[in-house]
Amino acid sequence: MAFLSDLFEKLNALNKFYTNIFQLSDKVSGLKKKVILWKGSVSKDDYKCFPSLDTFLQDNEMALKEELRTVFVLYLSQLHFYLQKYFPEDEVEPIKWVIDPFNAEIPQHFNNEEAEQLIDISSDSTLKVQFQSLSLLEFWCQTQDEYPVISKIALRVLILFATSYLCEASFSAVAVIKSKYRAKIHIEKEMRVAISKITPRFDDLCKEKQAHPTH
Repeated sequence: MAFLSDLFEKLNALNKFYTNIFQLSDKVSGLKKKVILWKGSVSKDDYKCFPSLDTFLQDNEMALKEELRTVFVLYLSQLHFYLQKYFPEDEVEPIKWVIDPFNAEIPQHFNNEEAEQLIDISSDSTLKVQFQSLSLLEFWCQTQDEYPVISKIALRVLILFATSYLCEASFSAVAVIKSKYRAKIHIEKEMRVAISKITPRFDDLCKEKQAHPTH
């Protein structure tokens, strides 16, 4: 169905391109607001937020039945409810100091050493300047020598997988690699290539190989 196809496309976009929990949290927060917007549009018989459905209705000069529109509104209401349930707004609050160590309050669960190091970082004007030009991962890696305890905590937060996308992609890759047509015991290298985002330089690779001479 066009409605579900459009909706799943929007939801699947969250899985692929966000590298840490903060980026994904921002997108989920935005998604919650969009679901409310979509629900309001569908209630008003406006389907422009679902292009495939809107095009189908216009091309066939059809109007969506009231019963079906009610089902769509109910579906979006349930989607918003479960997004709120599984992704509460305050979920990342205890770790928000990682993305802004210069203005964040000291978390209550910090011990004295952790609190002192976070205070030292927030008072370091040189680090504050560097923070503006570095990624979060680069910044916390750079502070490891001087503030090892607090940096270790921050890096643990940043290296967590934000979604199960890579795990699911890996299972799919294994299913393709370990088939009856291509059975292999050790597939580490193939797996790395299968889920990597790096585009191979085919021209350079071909230049390194000697072409077979004509027989």
